[in-house]
Amino acid sequence: MKFFYNIERAEWFEYIVVKVQENDLEGIGAILPIRKNGENYKIFMGVIEEYRTIVEKAKPEDSFVISQVLRQHFPNHPKVVFAIQSAFLMVFAKKYKLDLGKIIGGNVIPKNERCGERVFPEQLGDVLFAKYFSVVENSNLDKTFVMTKYPKNEMDDLLSALSTNYKYLEVISWKELL
Repeated sequence: MKFFYNIERAEWFEYIVVKVQENDLEGIGAILPIRKNGENYKIFMGVIEEYRTIVEKAKPEDSFVISQVLRQHFPNHPKVVFAIQSAFLMVFAKKYKLDLGKIIGGNVIPKNERCGERVFPEQLGDVLFAKYFSVVENSNLDKTFVMTKYPKNEMDDLLSALSTNYKYLEVISWKELL
């Protein structure tokens, strides 16, 4: 597996794009450092470098366990783990010609409104946990899936598929998070 990461610029802001490749198949993930939370791209780049060897030795079939492996190696970096797992799942879906919605999607057509607790899937650190979060975490409370629109629409397909597991959807621009 080949692993690439790069700093991208959108207007006056930097964010990180990670890519995994197997042969001609590619998956992309993105990490948006939120300055008001004390995040910056330099820290994320260091964490990505810590994960490099594990990712390069992995296979697309590891998509479903890669988050646990990364967290065991270097814990407490959910955005980086989420981005890497997202890229893995994209490659896995392409390799086996599966619809990403069938792997991580649900049966709900979310209402474009906000209700209850906001769920930022990137902060959960695991795509599959994000899929079931609305059920696992006190299902009596409604949760709003917050879909971030990244500068170049990175992870749109994955986040759209994940959103179908929630009743409510809020779509926000990356600029609104800064």
